[in-house]
Amino acid sequence: MNARFAKASDCVENEPMTTDKMHAENTHQSDHRSAQRRSTKGHLPLAGRFWRGIYLLWGRFVCSIGNAWRRLRKASLPDYVVITLQGDLRERDPERPWFVDFLPGYHPPQTLESLQRALDRIADDPDVRGVVFLFKDASISLAQAQSLAALFERFRRWSLERNGRRQAQRIVAFIEQGAGGALMAASAADQVIMAPLADWNVLGLRAAPLFLRTTLARLGVEMEVVRVAPWKTAADPFIFDGLSDEARAQYEWLLDSLYDDLVEQIARGRKLSLEQVRAQIDRAPLTAQEALEAGLIDALAYEDELPTLLGDKKKPARLKAYRRVHALLYRRLRPPAEGVIGVITLNGSILPGESRSFPIPLPLFGEETIGSATAQQILRAARQNKALDAVIVCVDSPGGSALASDLIWRELALLNAEKPVIIYMGDVAASGGYYIAAPGRKIVAQRATLTGSIGVIFAKVNLRDAFAKIGARRDEVKRGAHADIFSDTARWQGELMERVEYTLNHLYTQFKARVIEGRRLDPERIESLAGGRVWTGAQAQAHGLVDELGDFQRAVEIAASEAGLADARRVELVPVTAPRRWLPPAPLEATQRLAWRRHPPRIADLTTFMLDRKLQALLEQGAFWLIEPNLPRF
Repeated sequence: MNARFAKASDCVENEPMTTDKMHAENTHQSDHRSAQRRSTKGHLPLAGRFWRGIYLLWGRFVCSIGNAWRRLRKASLPDYVVITLQGDLRERDPERPWFVDFLPGYHPPQTLESLQRALDRIADDPDVRGVVFLFKDASISLAQAQSLAALFERFRRWSLERNGRRQAQRIVAFIEQGAGGALMAASAADQVIMAPLADWNVLGLRAAPLFLRTTLARLGVEMEVVRVAPWKTAADPFIFDGLSDEARAQYEWLLDSLYDDLVEQIARGRKLSLEQVRAQIDRAPLTAQEALEAGLIDALAYEDELPTLLGDKKKPARLKAYRRVHALLYRRLRPPAEGVIGVITLNGSILPGESRSFPIPLPLFGEETIGSATAQQILRAARQNKALDAVIVCVDSPGGSALASDLIWRELALLNAEKPVIIYMGDVAASGGYYIAAPGRKIVAQRATLTGSIGVIFAKVNLRDAFAKIGARRDEVKRGAHADIFSDTARWQGELMERVEYTLNHLYTQFKARVIEGRRLDPERIESLAGGRVWTGAQAQAHGLVDELGDFQRAVEIAASEAGLADARRVELVPVTAPRRWLPPAPLEATQRLAWRRHPPRIADLTTFMLDRKLQALLEQGAFWLIEPNLPRF
């Protein structure tokens, strides 16, 4: 599909648009689009009817050829399609050039998006009895386990609706190795089988941050930290020797909510009482035999015994990997899409500049960073693409730079003023991650998502004593009373401290204002929700910080509704990535029709990254951070 971009005349502004003005126009524009769709329904222009006819003819031809080939090779069809879950699981497919999939030996990373595509295909085939998921040391978070459980239920519904079955296709989980999240997801299967010497390792939840204040003091290193939010724990490991009262209380309420989710999902999947599941978790780790006796699994078997176990000795079930049979599965003609929804993925710590990804996770920054410059370009491309009816922004971020977060917030607010923006939160969308989510028309999170952390922290390192230990010293000449405010030997006290605290309070007030405007909250309530407090998705919904609980598909349904699209199942999801050429701000300069395409992930050179002058300046100046890098991912 060709991207279509708006002309400058379509979005001229006489003055900068405030958030209140943006929100005031949102409902009017959405209602106008809905009315326009209703008025034109059934009255497609001639060109539209022509291309729809071409689509249907070509689709029927492709399906006919594919199904004819399937009939010839029907004996090769399996009873159960096998999907292996191993290693890390991501939410969305990463960016990569189209030809990468055809390179010998390349295996794309496993994602919830790719699993949904696979189950969607399998549900179409009337002769496939079900799916076997092989859990081989899969790293699955609690939020992802909740998404998998929702996907399993959706698959059962698809198989009933499409094939007129009396019974849905079955989901079988074979557990070779797995911990809490994987076993939580497996419990949602129809049948759970475990290798005889495997362990049932749902041990509960634990948070144990490492504190380094005393260690740093022995080296002569002191962290200068200012914060206005007592629950803002990002710098706690450097300024305390243990959990503060606020941090301990926060971990208590987070683990209470997450533990209840863990127990409830296992109990529902295995048809056990909550008390029974809690008792078994307190006994864990359990041997496979103990798990069988407790009703946590259904059978013990080795992988080679699965065909007999799922069939019988006379006629063992045929099991084949999805990659070997996906081309043979029955093809159904999908109706033409009635709308287009863009999907933007923002993963990682938020920093100024371009987005980067690393082969080895870096301290504080992790494996990926969201660069404000890159995010701005992606959001401008979505804003100017007239083909998009709505946009879903997937956010998985512990936050980062306050400036970078605000720059991304602005572009999201502008985008939401013109078309519905739905935020879908992954494992973590806290601090700056929540800041950029605030302008979304609706926010969707999983119950186990960690979010909130509305607060600001300002920190720098003081190396005066460390320099003294090795006989080093700085001898300075300066002009300006505050020229040394970010120096690695200056102590914040007196006038310097007053200046830092003033700036910090200004940012904190701005953060709360963004949330009040975006979430339509009573200003009097914000103090009880902010202060750096972190919430689970379930708690955030109860407090009004999140609108709905669910997986990515729920975000699609909401986006379709907000855009006035009648059927969320008939929308096309289009990834929106950075344009080939720089896009200027639409209100300021005329934008031309630009061709844009997907780019592969940028693997940055680590040395170049760490020596980046802008980044070094940001770190040396003691940046203002909206970040919670120490949140455990359960």
